[in-house]
Amino acid sequence: MSSSENRNILFIINPISGSNQKIDVQGEITRFCKTHSLPASFLETTGENDEERITETINNNSPDTVVAVGGDGTVNLVASVLINTKTKLGIIPTGSANGMAFELNIPTNFEQALSVIERNASRVIDLLKINKKHLAIHLSDLGMNARIIKRFDQEKIRGFYGYARQFFKELKSPSHFKCIVDCEGKKRRKYKAVMLVMTNTHFFGTGAVVNPTGKIDDGKFEMVVIKPYPWYYLFHMVFAFFTGNIHRLRHIRTLSCRHAKIKMQPAQDLQVDGEPVGELKQLEVEVLPSAINIIYNHQENHFFVKT
Repeated sequence: MSSSENRNILFIINPISGSNQKIDVQGEITRFCKTHSLPASFLETTGENDEERITETINNNSPDTVVAVGGDGTVNLVASVLINTKTKLGIIPTGSANGMAFELNIPTNFEQALSVIERNASRVIDLLKINKKHLAIHLSDLGMNARIIKRFDQEKIRGFYGYARQFFKELKSPSHFKCIVDCEGKKRRKYKAVMLVMTNTHFFGTGAVVNPTGKIDDGKFEMVVIKPYPWYYLFHMVFAFFTGNIHRLRHIRTLSCRHAKIKMQPAQDLQVDGEPVGELKQLEVEVLPSAINIIYNHQENHFFVKT
């Protein structure tokens, strides 16, 4: 159990994130912190000038830990402020998508997640930069999943059911695209793909393992190319995703890079940490080594704790 001495925790709360409306978020955090003698302060996001407001609050309060209370979008927002600082990033997952929390073994149970923050075990990890302006802390992709997320973002039905509905719509008519991949230090490659994933983490938010061979702190990222596949191969692929063997399939190619440029024809939808970005014909991806110090659940044995 971590000592509360010298702790100063700032909680950044997204009040409209996923399940936040079901509980008194600030009240729950306040009760936990009082019980465990943890100093806490709060800031709610509004959707306007949030990055500037968070930066100003950090400068005024000098917290040792800033906790994102929300989904992957909230985590991304807080990470963009903390990048290349000594301040730790914590996560309380309350969003519709909590992919990074899953990666770090952080429970969706509110009190259990707060206990992870209290224990304060952390590790410095890499992040990705997309087209020199989009920070990716968890996972970014082109093609099928990005289109699903775009439609999911437009739907009124949220949560797993809403995502599954869009997923099965996409399966009825998956479209492929051509891509040319220039990966630093490697021969140029050309592919037909239905999806291209860029990540140095391991999991989709659903628990499917998309990058079983990657490491979150090795100064590299992986591009996972999912090539067109026959409909009858789908069950085999789903099974491989959830058993950590997707990289062994003939319809999958994995490239490990520090910097890459990708050209797509036709233009493809891009999503970054669950947020639709739009259609693009070109993409540049680079790793940001040792970019952030993040709190994780060291009591579980995930891919994350491998060295």
